Amino acid sequence: MQPRRDLCIMIGKDRRRGIAMTDEVIECGLDAKPDIVDDDQSLVSAAQQDPQAAGKLYDKYYREIFGYVYRCTLDHAATEDLTSNVFLAAFRHLGRFRWRQIPFRAWLYRIATNEIRMHHRRHRWAKAAGFQGQLGEREGAAPAADEPPAAAEEFRLLHEALRELKLKYRTVIVLRYFEDKTIAEIAEITGAREGTIKSQLHRGLAQLQEILTRWDVLPK
Repeated sequence: MQPRRDLCIMIGKDRRRGIAMTDEVIECGLDAKPDIVDDDQSLVSAAQQDPQAAGKLYDKYYREIFGYVYRCTLDHAATEDLTSNVFLAAFRHLGRFRWRQIPFRAWLYRIATNEIRMHHRRHRWAKAAGFQGQLGEREGAAPAADEPPAAAEEFRLLHEALRELKLKYRTVIVLRYFEDKTIAEIAEITGAREGTIKSQLHRGLAQLQEILTRWDVLPK
């Protein structure tokens, strides 16, 4: 089974409609961006000296982190809360941040990943306890009104299929194909080994392909 090619095409179509995504066509080969790291070093240094300067980091990364959290939760209301929590935690501990093995951008994603995991555990507990209706669960954001019906249906089915995956598989797929992270970056964010990330990607994409094939979204 080789799910990556078909899913890259489908995810690429979806990414251009997604929240906080760029207008560039998705590519499966990713490039490092050292200029971003250098800029972040300056911004973080300034923010550590002047709390008001943290607003520039917030403005730079809010939409990106919001988009990542949304892709993992598929819940707009929860995403707003979790994204706020991410930046509150980051700025609260900014004075202790040091440039060692992980850049600021990856550090934000790591905090976001932890927030998503805690949200997932709370959601799972509440569902098991019979309180799902109190969670305020909402469907994912709908595609634009001018989208053709077929594209809108594809959008909905892809997100429903992502919802079917275990969180660990959904997370690595979102990081790799929606957030343009390399395997090494995903390992930094999640704290898992690169071999584990590759295995989770393979299994997650295979399961996603199986679901979409069963739903007649992808050809059999």
